[in-house]
Amino acid sequence: MGKLCVDSDHFNPDNSSMIAIAEELAMVSAKVDIEDFVILRVLGRGSYGKVMLIQHKEEGNLFALKTLRKKKVIKTSQVEHTKAERQYLFYVNNLRILEKIEHPFIVTLRYAFQTKQKLYMVFEYAPGGELFQHLKNLEYFSEERARFYAAEILLALEFLHSKKIVYRDLKPENVMLDSEGHIKLTDFGLAKELAGDHGVTNTFCGTDEYLAPEIILNKGYNSSVDIWSLGILIYEMLTGWTPWQDDNRKKLFEKILKEALDLSNPNLSANAKDLLKRMLEKNVSKRLSSIPEIKKHPFFSGIDFTKIFMRAIKPPFKPIIVSMV
Repeated sequence: MGKLCVDSDHFNPDNSSMIAIAEELAMVSAKVDIEDFVILRVLGRGSYGKVMLIQHKEEGNLFALKTLRKKKVIKTSQVEHTKAERQYLFYVNNLRILEKIEHPFIVTLRYAFQTKQKLYMVFEYAPGGELFQHLKNLEYFSEERARFYAAEILLALEFLHSKKIVYRDLKPENVMLDSEGHIKLTDFGLAKELAGDHGVTNTFCGTDEYLAPEIILNKGYNSSVDIWSLGILIYEMLTGWTPWQDDNRKKLFEKILKEALDLSNPNLSANAKDLLKRMLEKNVSKRLSSIPEIKKHPFFSGIDFTKIFMRAIKPPFKPIIVSMV
């Protein structure tokens, strides 16, 4: 299923205004330019286009590079306008949000700079690959391994929520592993800062299988949707499947809204079943959405979250890193 984001409550400047905003942000953090790097290869594709592996010529450090052509935004046809604007909003959004973030389990924006033709974002490189691929290779994880990843993700979400940022796109493809096997959340194209102490948004936004019911119903929602998505991800890590599936998008949404959560999979322990039942509660007012309370749940018994934050707990799996140079 694809990702979408129809931003009914987002600012909507014209393209020239967006370029001015992003150029200003790029100027603030500009310390290098593209000539300081060697492009090695294509790593993959994100919501904005290609991700390139690059290496700093002098220091030798590897980074992930994301780019956007200004011309594509300025000279866009009426048909392409929405797509181009969304790409540009991704760039602006990433800079605005990531410049405020420094967390052990969130990918770090190292540089942002521009040329006359392009805008660039340079991120730390997570060489361990996507959690998606590791899960695909094994079909499902042991509870120990799933719990470790869930604990690190939970701390990343706790930090974002403390900054009034709702992530809105938690899925295995957006969880990277570093060289040691710790997680790194990436791709903040759908993230949003909520206004006020009780801020909500109405944007229909996310990836289909991970959408919370309140998003599908076009109700105002808050950071609780990230807890729902984490519940989906924990279920997927333990069983190999998301709990509700259908090739027909309308039917998938009907299942998410109406079909009971199937907890019959033999890989689900009693504690896992209880946690998932509470995190994947369709009624948001009854959902276990408090991260401090989730930390205390028996599923996380034995987890020292202080040590998790300090990266003092050895990951259950260390990726095999193949030289990219």
